[in-house]
Amino acid sequence: MSSDPFADLANTAEAFAREFREVLSRNQRPAPGSPADKEADGEPYAGDWGDYPSRDIFPATYLAVTSCTDHLLGLSDVVRARNAVFASYTLTRGAVEAAAIGCYLTDPGIDGRERLRRTTNYRLLGMCEQVRLFQDLRTSDAADKLDQAKRRIADFARSARKHGFTFRDMDSRGHSACLDKPQPSAMELISRAVDKDVPELGRTYQRLLSATAHSVIHGLARMLAPVEPDDADGWVLAAVNRDPRSLATELIVAPLTAFNLAKGVEWFCGCDMTSLHSSANVMLSTWSRVDQMGIPGLPS
Repeated sequence: MSSDPFADLANTAEAFAREFREVLSRNQRPAPGSPADKEADGEPYAGDWGDYPSRDIFPATYLAVTSCTDHLLGLSDVVRARNAVFASYTLTRGAVEAAAIGCYLTDPGIDGRERLRRTTNYRLLGMCEQVRLFQDLRTSDAADKLDQAKRRIADFARSARKHGFTFRDMDSRGHSACLDKPQPSAMELISRAVDKDVPELGRTYQRLLSATAHSVIHGLARMLAPVEPDDADGWVLAAVNRDPRSLATELIVAPLTAFNLAKGVEWFCGCDMTSLHSSANVMLSTWSRVDQMGIPGLPS
């Protein structure tokens, strides 16, 4: 390791993210015999929502991985440059939320029907957001796009009922359409992705990251470090700053959830991730070393 802990954090996260992307490029289809392959065999849930709804889980998962690694690469650049503090928390939150979605979809403890339901709800969330977007737009093509989004949701409603799901439509109170029950909140998904046996750990990280990403005053004020004592009028000169240990302690959730996502993808898609294991181990051990506290499940 170098004598620059900021560079160590950035370099190891970047190496992991880049190799994770390389794994995706080498595995553009599920491996034969993998859960992703078996659950899509015969497409038992084909219908108005698509001819290959189970196969579509694979690209949805890969999109989550792409988003997670994209945010990790951005985080690496910011940490290495040391020219921003708040942005590192926002990028971490983006990486963690993407990883949490991917972990939710690749959960090895569910069957193909439940995985389809989860992925469909994930897609319906996006369609309902499109409806809200086009309702507020005043562009010339907004009405047509709004109609297309509503028709697509209706397609999903028909197929859901055909296959025995309970379809719940979006409503005026802001609830999105869903099958059986809504997708869990971001906080709940993150709590599962970090450590499902210690859900409070994930909830704490989600609150910490959100406070800074949403510019809540206590989240921003945490980054202030006094640089001079109070003057006679009670004014204090402070700077926005973070030391490498604090940064590692509070942002280690990004490497941790990205690693858990990789495990889920490896199981679900049958990818050969041997080349990723080394960079994952180096990343986790490095962040844990700089953190100095140790996180459950990480090398110390």
